[in-house]
Amino acid sequence: MPHSSLRSSPTGSTTPGTEAFVYGTNFPPDSVIYFDGLQARQIKFISPSTLQVVTPYLRPGPHKLQLKSGETAIQTDVDFTASASPIDAEIDRAITTISQNQPAVAIAILNGIAKNAADFQVRAFAHYEAAQVYFAQGDWWRWAGEAGMIFDPAGGQAVQTSWRYRLASDQSTYLLPVDNDPGGPLRLADWTVKYDVTESPEPRFFRALVNARYGNLKQAKIDSDFILKAEPNNQSYRALAAYIGALEGNAAHLHSFAGQTIRDARALSLLGQAAFINGELKLAQDWWTLEARTYPLGAGLAYWAGKKHLARGQKRVAAALLTECITIAPNSDQGKEARDLLSHPSPLA
Repeated sequence: MPHSSLRSSPTGSTTPGTEAFVYGTNFPPDSVIYFDGLQARQIKFISPSTLQVVTPYLRPGPHKLQLKSGETAIQTDVDFTASASPIDAEIDRAITTISQNQPAVAIAILNGIAKNAADFQVRAFAHYEAAQVYFAQGDWWRWAGEAGMIFDPAGGQAVQTSWRYRLASDQSTYLLPVDNDPGGPLRLADWTVKYDVTESPEPRFFRALVNARYGNLKQAKIDSDFILKAEPNNQSYRALAAYIGALEGNAAHLHSFAGQTIRDARALSLLGQAAFINGELKLAQDWWTLEARTYPLGAGLAYWAGKKHLARGQKRVAAALLTECITIAPNSDQGKEARDLLSHPSPLA
């Protein structure tokens, strides 16, 4: 098996990229190096003991290296420390304004970076951060637009291989628009898991959720078991298992939450859906009421997903989602439309 170490250029600015040498043993000629899941801009095989790489754009701080050959990915204990570049000061300024509740200022800064930065990988990061701002505001269409703009081909494979970038795009494609190809989100989720060399549970969480809602419970359970093994106490991952169990007719995972304090909004959403599908309507209302206090924007996410699954004929899944929207935001336009969709589902079904 290949073994790697970094003995030259362990730190440097990553825009437009720093040259580094990765030393080790038994490197195959097809070796690919990643920095926290972002593929290097350039990789040159020097010998079985030496690879020459150019770093992708990375935010300042330490980043772990991964090595991939064929279908085998290896996590290393090697760190590369990215030093700050002038553009990072501008990105820091945008992030600071977000924390100061000035999203419009942050968007203006990020839009400038996304339009003018010489490094297209920096542009991709700016689009990603802008997408996160819009998501936090519940501005779903602008969120989707920014997520889609991450993937300019000029950004190279570093952008394509980042699970964070891909997941932002996957999630928006899944939710919006309602009438897109139902197989598209599943294919995107598969690609994101395949491209990710960090073995993060998050891409598998998303793939499990989408597969479960589309009725592919066997695949959903495989991914759910994987992420629970990685983080057995994660409330969202446990709630996903409860949701999949409810779709299978098994309430054991759901009832394991009895008497527990849950503060994770994603978990509260899924627990409410699981309880609803299991016929425990009062319990579902209780979970969603807690979600409304924690993350009221969850109503919008539930609305769009519910509308999509109703259009696909997945009525149990859709009813749970639309009822969640009504519970969280009963007097909103989306809450009223969700109520109407449940009363008159035939035009979409």
